[in-house]
Amino acid sequence: MTTIPPPPLEPPTVGMPTPEPAIEVVTEWWRKEVPAQPVPGVHIPVPLGAGPVLPSVEAAAAAFWAPAGELFAKQATAIATQVGEQVGQFLTETEPQRFARQQVEYEALVNAQRAERDAAFSAAGETAADRAERHRVEKILTPDRPLHRDDLVGLVDMLGARIAETPQDRAARLETERETAKRQARAEEDARLAAAGETPEQRTKRHRQQQLTDQREAKQHSRRARRRAARTQGPSDRVRRFRRWMLLTAISAYLGHACYLVQTAALGGPYVGLLLATFGFALDLKVRGYGLRVTEVRGVGPLLLMITMRIPVASGLIVTVGADRLLAALPI
Repeated sequence: MTTIPPPPLEPPTVGMPTPEPAIEVVTEWWRKEVPAQPVPGVHIPVPLGAGPVLPSVEAAAAAFWAPAGELFAKQATAIATQVGEQVGQFLTETEPQRFARQQVEYEALVNAQRAERDAAFSAAGETAADRAERHRVEKILTPDRPLHRDDLVGLVDMLGARIAETPQDRAARLETERETAKRQARAEEDARLAAAGETPEQRTKRHRQQQLTDQREAKQHSRRARRRAARTQGPSDRVRRFRRWMLLTAISAYLGHACYLVQTAALGGPYVGLLLATFGFALDLKVRGYGLRVTEVRGVGPLLLMITMRIPVASGLIVTVGADRLLAALPI
């Protein structure tokens, strides 16, 4: 029978060398008190309040908009000064003074530009004959005076001229513009063909053909004008003018109701409407030159301008006669 020995009194590892302790792996070194070197490629969270102090949003916005504010202040001052000078000039200058000043400014500008071109072409080897031919073409292409000014005074002058011109004046202006455009186009064509080698005989023959074409077009234009005048004959002039005046006034009143001018004036009663109509009528007479009738305005552009300028007087009349409720009840 096999005998089982008793268990040993000491473990079998007694007397063996003790192993060295293993190196502790720090996985959350930022939570330890001992600082450790950061590992490349690992994000290190920073506690709130421990980072650099950033400026406030108001300070950053003020620093960002400071240069723009300075620039806008300078531009606004310059624009206000220029507009003030132009308005003062428009109110104090007479029409002959304005025309003379504009003509002098335009001639000075044209002479300066011509001198610069002459110097440039002379440096390039232009002869006296070439310069004379170029001056002839430039005189045809350049108008005798500026067509309009690119400022507030020019805008007001153009609006007044467009509204106050009669049908005869408008027809003459359009005819002048067409004739000027035709002359410019033909001068450009002459210069182009002369550079291509056209002889004087060929140019004379081409000009004769163009003259015959112009005469034929003039006959057709006069024939159309006679037919148009025959179609416009109808009721008496007084009845036709009254219908046209009523239609234009109704359109202006509706536009005033659409922009809430009628409703605003109706809050003050008929006297406010009468005051508005008086002011609007004075403005209307000023724009129309104290002589042009409402029914004599022709053309899409002048009609739109006149309808817009007559919104105050039409709105005031509607409020004065008490037709603002009727206008509001219309299903428009």
